[in-house]
Amino acid sequence: MEKNKKIMIGIVALLISIMACTGIFAYLSGQTGKINRFTFGENVIETNEHFPDPDPKPGGTIEKDVKVKNTGDVPCFVRTKILFSNDDAESVSTLDINTADWEKNNTDGYYYYKHILPVNVSTSSLMKTVKIADDAHLDELEDFDIIVYSESVQSDGYTDAQYLEAFKGLTH
Repeated sequence: MEKNKKIMIGIVALLISIMACTGIFAYLSGQTGKINRFTFGENVIETNEHFPDPDPKPGGTIEKDVKVKNTGDVPCFVRTKILFSNDDAESVSTLDINTADWEKNNTDGYYYYKHILPVNVSTSSLMKTVKIADDAHLDELEDFDIIVYSESVQSDGYTDAQYLEAFKGLTH
């Protein structure tokens, strides 16, 4: 009887061990699969300038119409920096900036378009003219360029009012 009891206990222990191993194996090998498909949008812009041959003169106005077009396939935010190649020319020039749709960030020097720019749409003009001071000297106006540099970032996940925040993740 004692021998049968030991055999029975051994069989029960063996069955419990097998069931425990089967349960652990089932837990560790069970899985649910899900395929995540990503599609990437192409964020592309082009800066368009209407800038006829300028002839800067003291007291004169130079036409320079600057817009940015979203030529990619996702809506985006846009920022633009305007630089002068000549500090003297910059000191006697005043830019006619569209402050209704653009805002200058004095920290980084960029003008931020205040709206999400849809695909195949251009911004309103950042500027249309450059006014030269009446007291400017002609030598200050020789051989200078107005350089326009634009950047964009996808607007997905942001609202119209978050145009500054959308660019915070960019690093240079």
